[in-house]
Amino acid sequence: MRQWRRRYPNPVPWVDDRANKACRRSEREWLARFEGLETLRRREVYALALWRLGGSAERMERAVEGITGPAEWGHARRSIKRALAATSPMTALEHLTGEQGIPGWGPVMASTVLAACRPAVFAVGDERTLRTLAALGLVDPTDPDEFGHAEWWPYLRASRHLSEVSGVPLRGVWQALWAAADDAPGLPGPVGRPVSRPPSPSPAG
Repeated sequence: MRQWRRRYPNPVPWVDDRANKACRRSEREWLARFEGLETLRRREVYALALWRLGGSAERMERAVEGITGPAEWGHARRSIKRALAATSPMTALEHLTGEQGIPGWGPVMASTVLAACRPAVFAVGDERTLRTLAALGLVDPTDPDEFGHAEWWPYLRASRHLSEVSGVPLRGVWQALWAAADDAPGLPGPVGRPVSRPPSPSPAG
């Protein structure tokens, strides 16, 4: 975890550890403004969307559509507040992505908000980190190229396990898994706990 984390956010040979460390420090200081918040302002949601989805015009557009007008934003703000107050990971996700959630939001955007505001409890979920966990044999995704609802709890559970055994904070685990994704095809195979899919998370999350 610690070796992979040193390669975040630029896992390429021409970016050294010192440069990556400076980027992580800057990102950590920026994300600190979201920690512990009970809800978010629209500009804060937009900033988080740009942070994680800015590289995909289609995903960015969908996420922003759900907070554009006064009515849309009012609903989104209430949904975010309910999600951040939830103790169950699945309930938190459902408040943001379910039938009564925010239109256009999927698990990637939802987990971004949850992880920014509750970094000790949630981790950002995306295809890159899912790919690494699958290569390690810690999750069994239904589609390795898509981070869907079914992947959220197994992904989060595996990330928490890695945080426990490595002593790396949950956000650091996400960074490490993200940086290692390009190496996923060459990873050694199953490690740690065997894969299993519980029907639902524990009530305490």
